[in-house]
Amino acid sequence: MPHHRLSRVVPSRGRPRAPPSLARDGDPRARIHVAAVGFEVERVTQAILEDRADRVYLLTQAGQDAARPFVDEVCRRLAVRPDLDVRVEATAIWDVFSTLGTLRRVFESERRMDRHARGVVPLRVNVSTGTKITAIAGTLACMLWHGEPYYVQVSRSWYSGLTPKVRAVNDVVRRVEAVSVYELRAPGGELVEVLESLERHAGSLRKRDLIRELGLDHARPEDQADASRRRKRSTVDSATASSPSRGSGGSSRPIPAAREVGSR
Repeated sequence: MPHHRLSRVVPSRGRPRAPPSLARDGDPRARIHVAAVGFEVERVTQAILEDRADRVYLLTQAGQDAARPFVDEVCRRLAVRPDLDVRVEATAIWDVFSTLGTLRRVFESERRMDRHARGVVPLRVNVSTGTKITAIAGTLACMLWHGEPYYVQVSRSWYSGLTPKVRAVNDVVRRVEAVSVYELRAPGGELVEVLESLERHAGSLRKRDLIRELGLDHARPEDQADASRRRKRSTVDSATASSPSRGSGGSSRPIPAAREVGSR
């Protein structure tokens, strides 16, 4: 996938320093972060640095971006980690499907598509930065693939001292768009019983023991009734097939063989 990788190899005095080794794409043990950058800095950088991330994808507005100075400052602060791979991805941050498409490409390149994969560190997505659209797309991505959303709470922001004022025109609405949702189905009662049985036995239980514990080793009354009806029907079918044919007069004598009819 196309991306802009920032180079932060600082030349040293004398012999040039070799660039730090970066985590390869798709490394299951790599700690990967994704954060959309709006008008925040610490809300983006602190979680990345504290988690000692190996790679971070910064989502920015494609084209003219008013938050570009904040993107530059985020990159500057992340430069304290020479081994941190920083990639800036331009996307349509006001379009949920475009943002979700960008996130899908990130999950694919990092091999985090299977949300049930074992031994794979989940991709962490910051849903407290950027726009509400990027937050929605980030949450959906973590529901669909192997991701973990997180929210960074702050006690004070650069706009905390500003007093909101109601004006004649507060917002200029461009359009109203529906947000797609994905159905989450609760497990059925039988599955819950199985999971509870496994939990009582520390997650390990032989099939026959599980069947016995769930009471499935004894036929239910309705099953016994069905079996009885099937046996009776089978008996009737067998008796009908083996019984002699009857004529219209009610005689029970068997029909004579063909050679006997021809000899009379």
